[in-house]
Amino acid sequence: MIIIRFNLLQLWVWLFLGMLISSNVKAAVIDVTHFGAIPDDGLDDQVALQFILTHLNNGDKVYFPQGVYHLSAELQLEGKTDIEIYGSTTGRRVTLMATGFNPFETSVYGGSLWIVSDCKKVNFHDLMIDVDKPVSINGSVSDIGSDISGAYYMLELGEEFIGYNPNLQDLKIMHQLSYEHDGTPNYHISTHYNLKEGKYPLIEKMDRLKLKIYNDLAAQLSIGEKINLRLKISGNPCFKFLGVTTLALSDITIWQWPDFAMYVSDRLNTHFKSKDMTLTRVKMKSKPGSARLMSISADGIHIASMEGTFKVRDCEFVGLGDDAINVHSRMCKIEEITEKTVSLINGWTNKLVEDDWSFPDDVIEFLDGTTGKSKGTAVISSRHLGRYVMKSVLKHVNPGDFVVKKTRTPSTVINNCTVSRSRARGFVLQSNDVIVSNNKFSGISGSAVLLSCDMERWFEATVIKSALVKGNTIENCGKFLKWNDTLIGYGAIAVKTAHEIGGIDKPAGVHRNITISKNNIKDCANSAIFVSSTDQIKIIDNRIENCSNRIGIFPYGKYAIYLKNCENDLVQGNKFKKVKEEFGRADKGLHSHLRIR
Repeated sequence: MIIIRFNLLQLWVWLFLGMLISSNVKAAVIDVTHFGAIPDDGLDDQVALQFILTHLNNGDKVYFPQGVYHLSAELQLEGKTDIEIYGSTTGRRVTLMATGFNPFETSVYGGSLWIVSDCKKVNFHDLMIDVDKPVSINGSVSDIGSDISGAYYMLELGEEFIGYNPNLQDLKIMHQLSYEHDGTPNYHISTHYNLKEGKYPLIEKMDRLKLKIYNDLAAQLSIGEKINLRLKISGNPCFKFLGVTTLALSDITIWQWPDFAMYVSDRLNTHFKSKDMTLTRVKMKSKPGSARLMSISADGIHIASMEGTFKVRDCEFVGLGDDAINVHSRMCKIEEITEKTVSLINGWTNKLVEDDWSFPDDVIEFLDGTTGKSKGTAVISSRHLGRYVMKSVLKHVNPGDFVVKKTRTPSTVINNCTVSRSRARGFVLQSNDVIVSNNKFSGISGSAVLLSCDMERWFEATVIKSALVKGNTIENCGKFLKWNDTLIGYGAIAVKTAHEIGGIDKPAGVHRNITISKNNIKDCANSAIFVSSTDQIKIIDNRIENCSNRIGIFPYGKYAIYLKNCENDLVQGNKFKKVKEEFGRADKGLHSHLRIR
């Protein structure tokens, strides 16, 4: 809690500044240093900055001169239009430094840095974001053994973590993850701890930066492997956007954050809804000179509900704790149905869906609860407490069928981005319309590109209606990501109906109109391209080298290209080198025509 005390003179100054900002009829450029936010003084700037944001007029611009600004709590921008927030492009640039992280306490930091809600036309650019203390630490394995307390490994930490000395043994560690020498997460150990029950690993401090960590799986490690220790610091997304129409971020760099870097969704009772987002030259990576393995502890960008188009170009994602980008909306199940009304259950929570799931005039789509295939669409008239009234009569829809949002799942265009050394997948895209072109992926535990609609665990939607995956370079992906000790990277490029194990048995027609063309795929463990449950799939002119040789998913993984339950497909012009077998398929009661040239 921040306690602010004003003397009478200070109070009059703040009131005057508030009137000065609010009285501007024309759009103003507001220099934050003129209102009490002073860079590089080591003092908290949150109160001064929040004061500015609260009193903005529509059309105002907020300017940060060069330097470091300290923030002990979140900044909120609400109910504004046409706002630009930006930093100096000269000198040392601008860093917004989040403070207050303490991994020695059992309490969890829960704040975002920015919360933007019910706004239209918001533009952030030329800002860097960091944390005052590392939210994860890492080092190299120097010894492995066992004693009376169990199996252990010795971890030599880097010098940049000396700030946590002399109490290293008291750090609250929530996750241990092993990495290859090149920084690729390899899942030799991936151990989570039950924070709610207060369970943490046994740690002994052996030297100033040397820890002895007990782990039953220590014998699976080798000397020189790297280990990342994610500390018990978690929170909300760095940027949380709720009901923001026309959003742009460019030249933003996030050095480290303990949750999603960016999260987009809708919120009840807002004038504006989330629609259209563009990211240009956004970077999520460790600071130059740092040896930190993990930059963002969760997804880089997580789109949970948004209309319109999501565009990402020339961005960089390095060392993420989960997917670089995940685009989806929530899938629901029909609990009850009348002529025009459905009661919906949130597939993830198994409770009545929230009223901000969708809104009047939104288009929703019904999917068969068994096959996953479309049964048609309807337009929402009204909703209350999980009951959605449609404008038209529902036909052939039954309890147990799925419901997904067409309106609030954006078309997605991603090009010229780089994703490397990340724990889960590159892009998880669950949208009707997708273009992924000319990106580079390397050192990712799971698939580089997963086109999906999760109908089994996460219940994320929606199905693919049209997708182009073209001209991407993919190396060293899909080798390590596991679920219950089983590899789940079916393909460097994969099309499924679930994220983890399974999601490959639905019939053709769940997904449609997918083209995978002119990609260069190299050094991936299982299939280079794995496609299931798709009608009209084209796999053309891809170059595949050294894939399907280290089979982790049998029998599919031994084929460089594998189709399961697909029809109306074309596979031609693909070049293979050093693969176990070039092509395989399995169809479930389908009479598909395969053309291979």
